[in-house]
Amino acid sequence: MSDRCTEMALADLLQGFTNGDGTGWDEERAWLEKNHPRRLARIRSEIKAGLFPPVRLDFNDHSVVDGHHRIVAALQLGRHTVPVADAWDGSDWALHASKRGGDD
Repeated sequence: MSDRCTEMALADLLQGFTNGDGTGWDEERAWLEKNHPRRLARIRSEIKAGLFPPVRLDFNDHSVVDGHHRIVAALQLGRHTVPVADAWDGSDWALHASKRGGDD
C-alpha cells in the first residue's frame, strides 16, 4: 500500500488485522472502555468534528500499529468505515502521534 490514506470497512479491519497483543478486539474494546473512557470521549468528539487521522496498519503481519483508540471510538459511533494508511510509508506520523499523547 502506498503512503496515501484510503477508507476501509471497519468489519474488514477487525477481521483481517490483529490488535497486536493477541487478546482480540472484543477484549481490547472492553479494556479501553474501562481504562480510557475520557480519552475515547475526546476521540469521538474529534471524529464527529471531522478529525480522523488514519489508522496505521502493518500490511506484512496484519496488525494495527497506531489507532486502537480510534477504532474503538469508531465502533462506539457506529461507523462502517475508517481511514487507514500503511504504518511504514516513510511519513512522520509517529511524531504527530506522540504529540497527541501516544496511540489513539
